[in-house]
Amino acid sequence: RTAGAATMRILLALVPCALGEIALSNEWRRQHCVGDMRTRSLVVATATDSPNLLPILAVINSTLTHAVDGDVSHVVITRHVRRLHAAVAKFTPTAQVTICGGFSDLLTQRPPLDKLQRLADTQRVRRKELLSPFNFAAFYLPYVLREASRVLYLDTDAVVEADVTMLRSLDMGGAPAAAVEDCTQKVHKYVNYELLEEKDHHKLGGEKHWSRFGLSDAAYSNETCVFNRGVVLFDSARWRELRLTETIEDLVDAFVSTRAKLWRGGISQPPFLLTLAGRYLKLGVEWNVRGLGRLELGRAEWMLLAQGAQERYGTPGLDAHTAPAGPFRHTFNPYVSPFAAHAKILHFNGDVKPWMLSKQDAENWRRLGIEVSTTEDTTRHITGVCKLAACPTAVNVTTGRRLRSKCETWTSSEDVDGRVRYDQQRRSLSGERWTAKTLKTFGAYYGHACVARAPLCTCRSDMSDDCVTSCAALWHRYVSEELSQSFAASDVAWANDSIASTPHHLRALSDSRRLT
Repeated sequence: RTAGAATMRILLALVPCALGEIALSNEWRRQHCVGDMRTRSLVVATATDSPNLLPILAVINSTLTHAVDGDVSHVVITRHVRRLHAAVAKFTPTAQVTICGGFSDLLTQRPPLDKLQRLADTQRVRRKELLSPFNFAAFYLPYVLREASRVLYLDTDAVVEADVTMLRSLDMGGAPAAAVEDCTQKVHKYVNYELLEEKDHHKLGGEKHWSRFGLSDAAYSNETCVFNRGVVLFDSARWRELRLTETIEDLVDAFVSTRAKLWRGGISQPPFLLTLAGRYLKLGVEWNVRGLGRLELGRAEWMLLAQGAQERYGTPGLDAHTAPAGPFRHTFNPYVSPFAAHAKILHFNGDVKPWMLSKQDAENWRRLGIEVSTTEDTTRHITGVCKLAACPTAVNVTTGRRLRSKCETWTSSEDVDGRVRYDQQRRSLSGERWTAKTLKTFGAYYGHACVARAPLCTCRSDMSDDCVTSCAALWHRYVSEELSQSFAASDVAWANDSIASTPHHLRALSDSRRLT
């Protein structure tokens, strides 16, 4: 009996302490949520701690626009409950929206996430914003929304282009979640597997005895692809049955215990990828047409984009829609997203967010930087000219008075002809890398846009080779002028703060929202 008791004590010491059961009472929801509290079989959920609420309203409007029977409800998790509630009541009064606050306090009561916040005071995590509890909100939705059989989580930089209620009847085959696979990256890129093995597999008598995290074999495979977490469909009951939130929490706890060395990149993404590896249903690419707003792509991403364009347009139309501007070896510049015309969800996960442009600027965006021609001479230079067909407008958001933009000032001067010239020189004879050397430009952004060309999307209408439009203009279809102006006037302080932290080559995009 004594030996048995000693063995039991050893086992109990090895087994991690069970975390408190995840349960949210109706009383908590009554205290922290406002709006329509009815829960449908499918709920569209978003979570953000940003004070810019315009993207949330775009998600709601786009979902309602395409819902055939209108039987879809939204749940928004935010710090700005009352403000968003007032906006929903004014601009989308028929929408069934529940808005919940206090979520960050709730999440930091979970021991692993509480420990995670302590890393904010160290130098081990460079991007402190990744520690925000809101980055983990999606993992708790099956508990927040117990009554909903399916929860569709969307990042706030997405808009819906189809009736998502069809997901209520999707056969998920027992999978706890569904997402769009992305094979341009592998899971192993994000994980220190030597440390993971050490944390996951406990040994008794020198032999592997049990797995702490219960990960699938796919989680340890070098060939397992990642998935984009900006669009995820949860089967709530199945997710809770497998206790996958607890698995994610265990992995976060291990990450903290290794002093942030367990992940090679990201904070909330790696444990999500590991937990669902080999366990999720793969949706078609049309459910998450991502990369919109990207000014450059890696080679693997470029090849996937080119493959999609070739399948849709055939070889003759490939160059016309996805031609890189210059013979880059590692970085490519997208011309048109070939998947957008068939998209059920558009995802603007690039740096160029559509709300950074006014509606007029978004429409003009198509004409910026398209007329590009390049030549390569014996000196190994790439030269080209980019004609600007229009300048973005600048408006004082308080007075509404139109301002003269830097672009207009530059193009109206006597010594220019409205063109941006660029020159790129190869660094090495092997041609592996190029460096840009601007000869004549009026701003880093315009020079970059010229070389990269405008991010465009294929159209939904006649599907012809000429049917392209501004991706940002697609987003603006779900935001009325009144709505946009209302938030522009109330978000002056936020806009100025946002611009101050915007990369230099993108600041020109925000001129129309800056106070001067």
